[in-house]
Amino acid sequence: MRCLIIFGLFPLFTFAQVNTALQETLIKMENKDQHIRNEMISAGWQNITKELVAKQTEIDEANTAKLKAIIKKHSWVTRELVGVEGVNAAFLILQHSTDIAFKERMLPILKQSYLQDGGITGQQVALLTDRVLIAKGKKQIYGTQADLSKGQIVIGPIEDEANVDKRRAEMELPALAYYKKLLEKAYGIKDYPELEH
Repeated sequence: MRCLIIFGLFPLFTFAQVNTALQETLIKMENKDQHIRNEMISAGWQNITKELVAKQTEIDEANTAKLKAIIKKHSWVTRELVGVEGVNAAFLILQHSTDIAFKERMLPILKQSYLQDGGITGQQVALLTDRVLIAKGKKQIYGTQADLSKGQIVIGPIEDEANVDKRRAEMELPALAYYKKLLEKAYGIKDYPELEH
């Protein structure tokens, strides 16, 4: 009887191992992505040079090629495969990719990951959805995409803007006005002491 109980419980302890090598690869790619963007933020919007923009594009294109190779081998990465950190890194690389068709192909897969609790968040689905829509010349639906123009944050056109905060709340995003303040603070345009943690 005791053997049966132990045998019956055994499957509970057989969890898949996170692929740490793949996780580390994705995190290194994310670090490169963030390093160049932090460099640009540190420079300030008025001091962003063509060289910085070219460097960012080069990193984004290299990261995209590596991510495509990873997806070809493993499919879209999951929490079980690379942990939450790995999924977040892969998402960031996808979000910053210059390949719009690639992002559009991945969008339904990411939505499925979100619905199945595979590591993708509602915020991430909203970000990618808007980025794809804007790239295709359409209005965004969550208001996540903004441009820096003449020292001002300009939120891109939004479909049914009157209800954008309702849609944002459904995807666990803060209200649009608060989001704009966060962007202005991040780019050193305005200071909002009330946003200090």
